[in-house]
Amino acid sequence: MSGHGSQVVTERAFDALIIDLDGVVYTGALPIEGAAEGINTAREDGLRILFMTNNAAKMPADVVSHLESVGVAASPDEVLTSSQVAAAYVVSELGDDIEAGRVLAVGGPGVSYALNEVGISPMLPSQIGSDGPSQPFVAIVQGYGPQLRVTDLHEAGLAVNAGALWVATNTDATLPTPRGMVPGNGALVAAVAHGTGATPVVVGKPQPFAYEMALKRLGLPAERVLAIGDRLDTDIDGAIAANVPAALVLTGVNTAADAHARPSQDQPTLIAAGIPELRATWLGEDPVSG
Repeated sequence: MSGHGSQVVTERAFDALIIDLDGVVYTGALPIEGAAEGINTAREDGLRILFMTNNAAKMPADVVSHLESVGVAASPDEVLTSSQVAAAYVVSELGDDIEAGRVLAVGGPGVSYALNEVGISPMLPSQIGSDGPSQPFVAIVQGYGPQLRVTDLHEAGLAVNAGALWVATNTDATLPTPRGMVPGNGALVAAVAHGTGATPVVVGKPQPFAYEMALKRLGLPAERVLAIGDRLDTDIDGAIAANVPAALVLTGVNTAADAHARPSQDQPTLIAAGIPELRATWLGEDPVSG
């Protein structure tokens, strides 16, 4: 702002935003009021954007199409799905020279896409014959898929019981839809866990691995990035674990009362009605303490 020939320059507080999708930008096919405007304004202000979602079902290009349908322009390299995080984790644990068909992909097309993206050719449950796979699986990646079948969970359980590394993209208990909350991937992972007695490695939010991958993608230190989400147990907890400043927006699952009821160390850095209300913060005009 300026006055009487002098100009006051405010240093921008953040260089990038990590933005959750369901409950922040859209709910199903419905846009959340003000979200597109807020994101477009952030771009105009020079901020980089990374959309990070625990929804493992979609490929990045599908997420881009969904964003465009609610008025948000984006590119696939601005999308990080929990399936991509899971695929990166498998590579970090087992390497990238895994023989084709040795990793089982359970979930939507986003799961197998992410594995192929890092050079792993997975097998789908539908490709397994009645005698089982020709050789044991070394890993299984389980993510959400709207067309998932009970027999897919059977194959997941068999792979886990045989000793495969079990990686869950996320354990969100619910998934928001225009009609309300429905069981999410966490409920499906719980079914396999209950049937096997095993515990998966979970890599999506709130695990810090997801945020570390996001920061690496952005090439920025944690303090220069603001994470925006609507869920305390995933978006906010994950950001806190990775030392990323976190903003809770009141457009989805959790309320301000939910946040204030938490211990101080588990509260978001700030709370806002929606993305547009965060502009003063990312511009440094309304600084917050971390």
